Amino acid sequence: MKKGGILNPAICSLIAELGQGDELLIVDAAFALPPEPYVIDLSLVPGIPRFLDVLKAVAHELVIESAVIAREMMDDNEKIHSEVVRILDESTIDEVSHREFQEQASNAKGVIRTAEFSPYANIKLICGSAF
Repeated sequence: MKKGGILNPAICSLIAELGQGDELLIVDAAFALPPEPYVIDLSLVPGIPRFLDVLKAVAHELVIESAVIAREMMDDNEKIHSEVVRILDESTIDEVSHREFQEQASNAKGVIRTAEFSPYANIKLICGSAF
């Protein structure tokens, strides 16, 4: 048994399979899931688990080259936006319209759905290399 870090076997497996340039989405409960990527649905009840808890855990275990969020997050969800900037280096975060974010979702290798019920709590993580 692992003694720390992410314990969910599906998330551990997905992270282990990601390579440089692969995309991983962490999304809120209302996000329209794309049909192709592997989806891990963690939603239990509204708010558990929260988007930020999942992002922190994944960011601790994944080499992240860059990230993409919807630009609407800054205006409509300032709390989540400021925490995302704190967790990740702000210079690595790109912003696109929510519509563009949704259109790009099908390029992801995997999706982790949270039980977050606040607006625009979605992020695309682009994997980097540990070398």
